[in-house]
Amino acid sequence: MSYSNILVRLPNWVGDVVMCTPTLEALRAAFPQARITYLLKPYVRKIVEGLSFFDELVDYNASGFFNMERLAGQLRAGNYDLALIYPNSFSSAYVIWRAGIPKRVGYATDLRKWMLTDPVAYEREGKSGAKRKPVPMVHYYGKIASHVGAHLKDTKPILVPSRESRAKCREFLADNGLDEDKPLAGISPGAKFGSTKLWLPERFADVITRLHDELGMRSIIFCGPGEEDICNGIAANCESARPVNTAQNIIPLDDLKAFVERLTLMVTTDAGVRHYAVAFDVPVVVVMGPTDRRYTDANLEYTEIIQKTELDCVPCHLKTCPREHLCMREISAGEVFEAAAKLLARSGDN
Repeated sequence: MSYSNILVRLPNWVGDVVMCTPTLEALRAAFPQARITYLLKPYVRKIVEGLSFFDELVDYNASGFFNMERLAGQLRAGNYDLALIYPNSFSSAYVIWRAGIPKRVGYATDLRKWMLTDPVAYEREGKSGAKRKPVPMVHYYGKIASHVGAHLKDTKPILVPSRESRAKCREFLADNGLDEDKPLAGISPGAKFGSTKLWLPERFADVITRLHDELGMRSIIFCGPGEEDICNGIAANCESARPVNTAQNIIPLDDLKAFVERLTLMVTTDAGVRHYAVAFDVPVVVVMGPTDRRYTDANLEYTEIIQKTELDCVPCHLKTCPREHLCMREISAGEVFEAAAKLLARSGDN
């Protein structure tokens, strides 16, 4: 198989884009002479900037039928000979199909099989075999690329901070009294998925305080858009530990790479930033509630996942909880701190 002009429709979520990067590396290795274009949501553009695996980025702005048709026309003019479609949605396949790209590879989900020239089968489970079986997303994405001969050589995510981002990070840390040679914990309490992924702010505060008092660590609270109240609540509950709260100075996704690269530890919900930590071999404790961990059970050498799997409702994947958020309320600050301390000791031995 030989292709000279490849279009890759990237995933939509931050974590999924990060987990897709090993596949992007494999695709470039398999087709070193090809022109590779990423079609992506504008807000994830900053994640892949710095990678050497693509030639062009095209924003996916296709909300509504007429915008989808307009984008399809734009892509038709690109004369692509292969399209890899990573999102499972009907609309993502529709745009590629309308663009007339001769080879279209993606999963046969969401009633879209007829729009794909190469529908890829996914694993199923359950008595009827109707449910998609959760598998690590890095392998799920890798299967699409392997269909055209691009095989993963590694599953670890790849992120590249820019020189400018590293300079901004150093300046920010210095301005906030965070010495470069002192241990630093990153706290990421938000989650775009919904409230069921959120942990109690006062427990994040307890962890920050114990990291400071018992391990001598300062903390930086990473705030995303719309998460200001959560982060301010955490900071207000741990004044003695003097965490740096970014609620008034939200760090964009490109600069965030440099900040995570600098960390000694991360404590986070099951959100996209946890995969930033994996990319930089930063030990990370994940407080997980309603998610099926099989979607992310890869590259766990420096990861501790705390989840109450003994509850009969876990995983539920609901965005709002009908059971008083038991899966997260039953995770104590002590459990998270102890997991962090053990993880730091283990990673230090390595």
